[in-house]
Amino acid sequence: MTFEELLIDKLYYKNTFMKEDEFDHPIRVLGEAYLAEQQNELAELSYIRFAQGEVYFHNKDFESAIFKWENIENELEPWAKKNMADAYFELGLYPTAEEIYRSIVSDSPILTTEISIKLFSIYTVQGNMEKAVETIKEAVAYNPDYKDLTDIAREFFEEQEDWANAIELAVNEAIRTDSPKWFEVLIAYSEDGKTNRFAPNYFSKVLVSLYIVNQRLFETFVSSLWKSYRNETRDVYLTWIKEINHILINIEDRRNGNWHELSALFAETYSELLNGQLLLKELSLMIPEHLENWLKIADSTHALAASAAVLSWGEIFPSSINQSIIQEAENIIVHAKNETDVLEESVHLFETILEWAETQEVQISYSLHWMVRKLLDLRVHHVLVAGNTENGKADFINTALGGHGLGTSSASFIMYDDADTIDISEITNTGVSKIDNLEEFHKISMHDETIIDFKLPSDLLNNCAVTLSYMPSNGQKHIYLPDAILAVINPSEYDGDYLFNLSEQMPYTPLHFVINDVEKIYSEQEITILVEEIRSKFPYALVLTSTDTADLTTFIKSITQSINVEEVRTANMLSFIRALMSNILEQRKKMENDLDESIKWEEEMATKLGGAIHQLQDMEKEKVENITQSYQTIKNEIKEELKHSIPALLKGSSELIKENSDFRKIHIELNEEMNNRIQLHVEKQVLPNFYSSIQQWISYAGEEFYQCKTFLDEMREGFNSLYGEERLKLFADEKVLDDWRRDAERMKNGIRIDKVNILLRHTPSQVILKSAGKLFGALQQNKTILYNKYKKFIENEDYQEVVNTITNKFLMQFELFETSIERDIAMFFKNPLLELEETVKKTEATRQNNVKTLNRMKASPEKFRDPLSLFEVKLRQYEWIIDASKESYPVV
Repeated sequence: MTFEELLIDKLYYKNTFMKEDEFDHPIRVLGEAYLAEQQNELAELSYIRFAQGEVYFHNKDFESAIFKWENIENELEPWAKKNMADAYFELGLYPTAEEIYRSIVSDSPILTTEISIKLFSIYTVQGNMEKAVETIKEAVAYNPDYKDLTDIAREFFEEQEDWANAIELAVNEAIRTDSPKWFEVLIAYSEDGKTNRFAPNYFSKVLVSLYIVNQRLFETFVSSLWKSYRNETRDVYLTWIKEINHILINIEDRRNGNWHELSALFAETYSELLNGQLLLKELSLMIPEHLENWLKIADSTHALAASAAVLSWGEIFPSSINQSIIQEAENIIVHAKNETDVLEESVHLFETILEWAETQEVQISYSLHWMVRKLLDLRVHHVLVAGNTENGKADFINTALGGHGLGTSSASFIMYDDADTIDISEITNTGVSKIDNLEEFHKISMHDETIIDFKLPSDLLNNCAVTLSYMPSNGQKHIYLPDAILAVINPSEYDGDYLFNLSEQMPYTPLHFVINDVEKIYSEQEITILVEEIRSKFPYALVLTSTDTADLTTFIKSITQSINVEEVRTANMLSFIRALMSNILEQRKKMENDLDESIKWEEEMATKLGGAIHQLQDMEKEKVENITQSYQTIKNEIKEELKHSIPALLKGSSELIKENSDFRKIHIELNEEMNNRIQLHVEKQVLPNFYSSIQQWISYAGEEFYQCKTFLDEMREGFNSLYGEERLKLFADEKVLDDWRRDAERMKNGIRIDKVNILLRHTPSQVILKSAGKLFGALQQNKTILYNKYKKFIENEDYQEVVNTITNKFLMQFELFETSIERDIAMFFKNPLLELEETVKKTEATRQNNVKTLNRMKASPEKFRDPLSLFEVKLRQYEWIIDASKESYPVV
């Protein structure tokens, strides 16, 4: 043990004062030494006291130990103070212990470190974790090589789940020591998901160190960090990818064929980066580095995929990858073995494109899903029946299937598949539609360019494990399904150019021939000439000159046995994806054009609808004016009639006055009679005339409304013709006339003129006349005078006030009715106007939404263009793999 270790363990006494063969107790030995030292003139007792304190400490006599250590005045004084603090710590007097620890000043790194460890222990016991962390970090920074110090710190951080400090410690120690132990600690933290709280560049230095020290651990750590950051936000994950690529690109010797996990991660990440979620501006700098690194570190499983990825990216984006890397990829791809399931990967690419297309609001037909399922059914071979004539193809299929099938040529693509029972379905853009019988099948197949899945019992299909497909000559959408083409021809209808063009459109699909001479109308020489011509143009084609079912079965089996179905389906799947991408691009252009046209059309419609609203409002105003004016004319005529008839009636009442009349009551009798005559005149003449006029007025209003209804009908037909559907109703409220008729009946039967005070008023002339009658009415000689006076008064009186009163009472209900005419006419027009206004709002809302959509599409075309470019890169990668697989040869 070193001297410092003796002091730390408090064994100074044993090494200094105890002999090897000493059996006496240390207390006795030290006591004797103390007595002996006292005998010296210059006694130095500090060493003995220091040793005695150690013995007391070991025997738990902490107070005695403290007493001894208090009196140390030599070079051991700092250690004595440290020991005193140790004793106070054991006694649980932590503040005193802390104070003493902090008071010690020493140049000894060991003592200083020990003091830090002891302070750390105090803070831990006290639960003061903030000070504990600060103290242990300072100790590690001051003396990281001190025994077990970093382990103490690591264990403490782990217990506290202080992963930030734990990781910082591990990173610093790994860089400082290059010890695999600390790298393994970091790997464990990463695998436990603790490292992703740090930015990716935090680990750059330690990764470079680890690469130099241990490449196996380097791969493990990188793979663990990769998987950890993959679960973080996209920005963090992309930062990691950039960082690891930057690290690897600056390492000269990256080639290591044993990095299997890292090679797989590069492959997976490359596929993720090209899934259409990122734009080229985000990838243009990242991908070239990624591909260069992948090419360098790829194992044999991924070498072909990596080189194909480099070549495809360089092909689509020339000059983005260094030419030396392109050449290296070209060298690798020649010899690399294909370990990629391109069919599976292409299906994944297809699904990725579909998901992306859905986010772009591009509609993908269900029939495409159906075709992909057929491509993935490797249990059967798909054979396409081709030929120069539709009837020839149909007749052949009918013969091959035992009489079932088309009967005549078809406009549809039809796939015949073996099944226990007949089951026919139409494959539409939205799903599968059941076809119930052959009659319906013939009807649909003859007239609709659709897909029909025709399942039926067939020995040929079952024995050969094939499907037979009929495709009309103009049906190019389904050329990606067949594994082989069977051209049905005869000498008189053979068109080699058509078949040659078909084979060029389907370069991976073998073409074979059946000479269809069922009726035996061609000579053997004609058949031979045709066979020779076929073989001159199609040297690898098989030719069948028999239509016998057994021969046909053998012939089809010979065709399918030579086909590597997975290889053909893979090639067809890639061609299918290319066509899909082209179709999506066309749909996008069509969407933009349709939106542009729609916006213009909606603007025109909004203008036309607005014009219709103004027309209808003008018409409403016109009808209100016409109908109201007509009603007012009737009312004014009645007023005039009452103005002339009532005074005449009243004046005619003078005939009731006789010379023998009782002039004391004559005014009462006359007043009663006048009211009766007015009431009778109103009921028998005025009211019937007015009712008749009202009926004529209602008829007139009906004609006016009929004009409006005709106008609305024409307007509805015009707009619906433009919309191409019955969108507008424009139904007016025709109950208005019924309401008016009911109101007219009610007014006719409900008019009653209350009695008017005609002669019982208090006008001067009436007062004098009535007073005279009362005074002189009983005297015979005065009656003649009163008779003449009354008669003259009745005949010459101005009844204008009475006329006004009666007219106002009579017309009260009619004027009330008049006030509702304008409102009722407005009700007639209300629904059409509301409907037109609502349609304008919807049209404008649709237009604005389309404008926003179109502006968004035109403002960021890269959001559509870039993903398609990335899908193109991935597609070309798979095509490179397929082509290289066909041409590769083993390395000797």
